[in-house]
Amino acid sequence: MDHYDEIKDLGAGTWGVVKMAKQKSTGRYVAIKKIKSERSEEGINFTAIREIKLLREFKHENIIELVDVFTTPDMAVCLVYEVADTDLEKILKNRAISISLADTKQHLLSLLRAIEACHDRWILHRDLKPDNCLFLKDGTMKLADFGLARMYGTPKTRLSPQAITLWYKPPELLLGASEYSSAADIWSVGCIFAELLLRRPFLQGNQTDISQLDKIFQVFGTPTESNWPDHNTLPLCTRGLEWDNCPPIPVDEIFTAAPQDCISLLRSMLVLDPNRRFTASQCLNHPYFSNDPAPTPKEKLILSSD
Repeated sequence: MDHYDEIKDLGAGTWGVVKMAKQKSTGRYVAIKKIKSERSEEGINFTAIREIKLLREFKHENIIELVDVFTTPDMAVCLVYEVADTDLEKILKNRAISISLADTKQHLLSLLRAIEACHDRWILHRDLKPDNCLFLKDGTMKLADFGLARMYGTPKTRLSPQAITLWYKPPELLLGASEYSSAADIWSVGCIFAELLLRRPFLQGNQTDISQLDKIFQVFGTPTESNWPDHNTLPLCTRGLEWDNCPPIPVDEIFTAAPQDCISLLRSMLVLDPNRRFTASQCLNHPYFSNDPAPTPKEKLILSSD
């Protein structure tokens, strides 16, 4: 910490404490995440190493910049990031901030550009949710927290289904899939898109994977051979778990104020069968982004009610 002056705590995440600091040599304000192993004999935390490796892949407008890395005498790793002003969760919860359809389009555009960059490099983020969508003072969205991110795409890459925060978790992971793709992130993006339209989390299960599946199937219908041919091969289904037959609810009955192009894109993301979900690139090429209204310029987004 010799090169930084600590200013204040910004919060605590899954893996460590985050502080705001000032870089002595440049005067730049940064966020420092200190990640410490649970036991000193373990050495440097592997999560920190993974995040460093992945973030060094990027120089992208919509992905958080890793400014510096250093270690402390107690074997903690400190990751130094550009500092953000707020995040999407705070914006959504602040009812004094209005979010227009044009604002929603800008937020979604920024997030999809970040995810496209990840997927182009065969990286799954695996923890997309509003509080990991940060904003700089100039309105630039920055995707952050790559602690759960993994490389994918090699033959038979096995990944833990214990990833992605529950309300943003796709049905294939809830059913125990250990081989999954970029479609898992797209489901999470679709949930965030829906949350922007509703101003509340869209699929709010009750703390368990089964409850979350119930919520998803109530909206999108029970899996069948026609809407998701491979679902019966997933672990929870092979153990004999069954659901009552439930028809889907038409999406436009839920998002009554959304235009048809918006509904069309949302439907293309929130598809039970991961093989039928749009990719990030397909989403970005959807007419939704070229139709009126144009996305709000980022510098005109309202990020606080102060």
